This record gives sequence, C-alpha cells and structure tokens, in this order.
Amino acid sequence: MGSKLPITLLEKDFRLPEFLRALLAELIGTAFFIFFSTATVTSGCHTKDVANQSGNAGDTTLTNVVPGSCFLSSTTALLNIALAFGFSLFVVIYFTASFSGGHINPAVTIAFVASNKVSVLRGACYIIMQLGGAAVASGVLKGLDPTGFKAAAGAANQLNPSTGVAPGEGIGYEIVMSFAFIFVIFAATDSTRMTSAVPLPILAPFSIGMTLFVAHLIMIPIDGCCLNPARSFGPAVLSRTFHQYWIFWVGPIVGGLAAAIIYGLAFREFNIRKSNRNDQATDGDWNPVSSSPAGVDIEGGKPPTHVP
Repeated sequence: MGSKLPITLLEKDFRLPEFLRALLAELIGTAFFIFFSTATVTSGCHTKDVANQSGNAGDTTLTNVVPGSCFLSSTTALLNIALAFGFSLFVVIYFTASFSGGHINPAVTIAFVASNKVSVLRGACYIIMQLGGAAVASGVLKGLDPTGFKAAAGAANQLNPSTGVAPGEGIGYEIVMSFAFIFVIFAATDSTRMTSAVPLPILAPFSIGMTLFVAHLIMIPIDGCCLNPARSFGPAVLSRTFHQYWIFWVGPIVGGLAAAIIYGLAFREFNIRKSNRNDQATDGDWNPVSSSPAGVDIEGGKPPTHVP
C-alpha cells in the first residue's frame, strides 16, 4: 500500500519541465518559420502595381489572384521564395531540435506518432503549438504589411488558376512531395545510422531545409507548395482563404504516413540490424543514446531528438 503507483507516460510528459520547453520551442519555432518564409511572398506583393493586379487597391473584398504576379513575377522571385522557405526551416530546426525535435509541422508530428517515436499526447500538444505559432506569425505579418498581406492573400496556399491545376493534381503533388520530404526527415534523423562517418546530426537540418527548397522550386507554380498544414493554416485563417483548403491537410498527412510506413518497414529495420552488427564488432563501444543528436534517447520518454 505504501508503494506509489507507476507514473504513466502521459502524466510524466506533463510533469517534466523539458516537456513545457518543448512546447514553447514548437510555438516559437513555427512562428519564426512562418513569418520568415511567408514575409518573402507578401513583401513581393507590396508594390502598388502588383497590388492593383492582385485586387488590393481600393478593393475591400479580399479578391486576389494567387499565385499570380506576386508568386511568379519572375524566375528570381520564385527562387527567392524557395530559398526563404528552405533556409528558414534549416535555421529553425537548428535551434529547436535539442528542445522538441524541431517538428514545426503537424504532418511530421503525425508521422512520428505513427512510428511510435512520439506519444499521442505529446504529438497533440505539438500540433496545437504549431498551429498557434503559425496564426501568431501571420497575424504579426498582417499588422506589419497589410497591403502586401492582402495582395498575396497572406501567402495562403491555393491552386494556381493560371495553370489550370485541378484539385486531383494538387493533392497528388502534395502527397508525393510530402512523402519525399518526410522520408528525408526519417533518413536524416535515424539514430541507427549514427555509426556512419558522416556527421548526420549536423547535416540533418541542412538536408531537410534543402529538400524543402527543391520542393518549392517544383510546386510554387502549382499551389504555392505546402507540405505543412501549419504553413497553410496561419495564412488561411488571417486572410480568410479557405478555397480547397482541405488539400493542404490531407496531402501532407497522407504523404507523411506513407513515408513513415515505408521507411519503417524497408530501411529502419535494416539500419537496426546493421547497427547491431557494428556493436558486436566493436565490443559494444558505441552507445546509440550518446551518439544520437543532442545525446537524448529518441525512443524513450525524453524529448525526441529527430528534427521536424
């Protein structure tokens, strides 16, 4: 009778100061990412000419042509936007990874929950923080640059009418590119690969950011490139742009779950077996916990160390 009942994983999460820091990291990290990246879009729509083309000047109905002139005014504009998204994610992952794992993306969090790397409670709390951070970022951006924000519809994701992209094509692109993006995340943050001579923990944020950069080069003309429901959520809420909004939730989540399943079945088990063989060959000198990013056990109750 005197023994204490075991603390469940859910209770333990809430009692750890690290958990609260992880939530704050997801909130701030997502806010930074959304602000840095979407500001590149809205600032390009700030001029009077572009604003007129986008239905901004004298228009109180928030009628916009998106992507239109703002997103695709030149190859340079497309490249600038893609670079902003890629490098913003790189920077944000770098400073949040040791606190929360640097998910910054509900689709990534759901994929890691499905892979049993994150508890359901932690995942749900992360997603709430991510959506909150995205809304805060878009709200701040709208306050700082109302003209550009309105002209660009807050940089909300929409199918590009000028290219005649159908909803089926849009969700197809989102699924395929989200699969590729989150597959890279699984590979770049797999602790069983840390026996490699390549400094994977250092390269992981960069490789993930560059994958997002390439995805934007491909998909900006399609739908502005989402791959992240939080990236779509903040701009959509603040600009009230919800046309075919479901695409930007369903596509990334389906693609992420597919990546989790395929990587887990085809690659992670192979890496575990390879890691075990290396352990035996080195008389057990290698420690998968101390060799993982930030030296934390990603399979246990401590904050996960995978980045988004």
